[in-house]
Amino acid sequence: MSEIVSSKPVRLSSAQMTEIKSEVTQDFLDPFSAQFRNIRAVDVSLANGQQERRVCGEVNGKNRMGGYVGFSMFGGVIVNGDFQQRDFFSPCENW
Repeated sequence: MSEIVSSKPVRLSSAQMTEIKSEVTQDFLDPFSAQFRNIRAVDVSLANGQQERRVCGEVNGKNRMGGYVGFSMFGGVIVNGDFQQRDFFSPCENW
């Protein structure tokens, strides 16, 4: 992964938020009960010249017994309008 040269926080549209939540919860038992918090996005410029819109946040879902399992981090990038989950070293690192 290339080093970040600069970053700028950006606002996500409601359509982007819907896309992100749908992608993150696609394998959940009950995706409609998922809770989200601390979702943020940043446009980053990388040392190799690439630009990325990175997204991170936390999600909490239910287990088979119907109880919430606790918040866990997620991260990814928006590519051509689609959110793609990715593993970052630290998903909600300071960009």
